[in-house]
Amino acid sequence: MQIHVEANVNTNYHRDMIESGLLVRLRQFVVDDLSPQLPAPADTVDGTITPCFNEDRYCGPNSAVKDTYRLDIRFLAAAEVLGTFKEEIEDDLTSNRFKARYRHRKLLVITQARRAAQDALGSAVQILCRRIAQQHLTSAACPKCENALNIVDRPGLFDVTCPSGCFTYNFHRDPKSGEFLHGHIFYGQPE
Repeated sequence: MQIHVEANVNTNYHRDMIESGLLVRLRQFVVDDLSPQLPAPADTVDGTITPCFNEDRYCGPNSAVKDTYRLDIRFLAAAEVLGTFKEEIEDDLTSNRFKARYRHRKLLVITQARRAAQDALGSAVQILCRRIAQQHLTSAACPKCENALNIVDRPGLFDVTCPSGCFTYNFHRDPKSGEFLHGHIFYGQPE
């Protein structure tokens, strides 16, 4: 597997990290931790690694953020994208390994199957939440895990949340007309 990852660094600290083996550790991380998640072997990996804090002022000896990076890569086989990985990772110098910057996040390659499952969940959540809002339902089950959902249906707020973290659908609405004004939908990580 050929790995072409461009390092976008602006600081001497990060240039020194590149020279002292960061890209070697990154290659090992890609081979050991990410590529086994693919449905087929990749021929090529390409992308970028960029420090999250890419200025000298964040690279002092006591900095807690100087070894965090944004990794954005694609796994290719015969010019077909097998998967993508876009996450913030931390170069753990004590173990010589990369790990998730945010401990609650899994380091997942988004494959076509994972993307399709997330898209299907998104469609199911949209349909379910529309039905809850239109029919003023007070109970419903999560389309993914089947747990009972927490539903808040007030004149100024509509919120449907899966207690297992599958999704949160939260919108503010006009208290008089009931029209949705603005909001967001968050999904848990795919499996």
